[in-house]
Amino acid sequence: MQKFDPIIRLIPKMPRWLWFLVYGIIIINLSQLLADGFLFFAMVGLGVTFRGVRKRQSYLQNQDMAKRIQQLKDTVHLADRQKRQLSDYILNKDTENFQLTARHLLDKLQNIKSESYQLKEHLPKEVFDRINSKADEVKVETLLQLEHLQIEQELDSGAVFEQQIDKIAPELKAFYHNVQTDHKRILKKLEEADNTEELTAIHNSSMQQFYDILTGYLQIKESPKDYYNAQERLDKALEAIKTFDLDLDENLRKLNESALKDFEVSLRMMQDPRN
Repeated sequence: MQKFDPIIRLIPKMPRWLWFLVYGIIIINLSQLLADGFLFFAMVGLGVTFRGVRKRQSYLQNQDMAKRIQQLKDTVHLADRQKRQLSDYILNKDTENFQLTARHLLDKLQNIKSESYQLKEHLPKEVFDRINSKADEVKVETLLQLEHLQIEQELDSGAVFEQQIDKIAPELKAFYHNVQTDHKRILKKLEEADNTEELTAIHNSSMQQFYDILTGYLQIKESPKDYYNAQERLDKALEAIKTFDLDLDENLRKLNESALKDFEVSLRMMQDPRN
């Protein structure tokens, strides 16, 4: 019957009573076409076939389940190896491979949790609990490591920018510090928003554009003779930096105002003469 496995997999899994119902319907129809002698053999053959199909379905289902459980175990072992790799990358200060492996590990942990919940009924409770507890623990630890690395990189890049600004573009110093201050305050405010991830992604995209303009400004300012229309481009970049500084101020005001909704409602109620 193994050669019929592709067909058997297409047959939906049915309860026993439904098999009997289908069997009965087929026999009733065959009884109108076959003589009694042939009908008996048809009944026996059909019964044996149905029984064989049901047994094969159960076998294939168990095989598939065993394969999924084994794949889950393999994924858990692979995630554990990647976790150890992260420790090595940290020791060797290999930030690029650390970030790449960490992102793959986080995706793998999400798949592990999703698959374990789908296989929950087929896993011992202690195994299910251990898998999910460990996955949550590693996820939190990995996210903290990524956040710590990001902070270090921002501090390093910030120090480089400050040194360059002090040396070749002191006119940007006030704007740069304002932007950095607003950036930190906005990120703090966005942590309290309902759609934190979406708003943070939009803000970080704007910050990246700011850094692109800042980098270009510093490159041209350091060696203007190496670029076409250097002064014109510097003027435009400076104007864009000033505008971005003002935009961040406005964004911060909007975030602060949205946090005062309860304050405004309470204030209006207290000022209502009917109260």
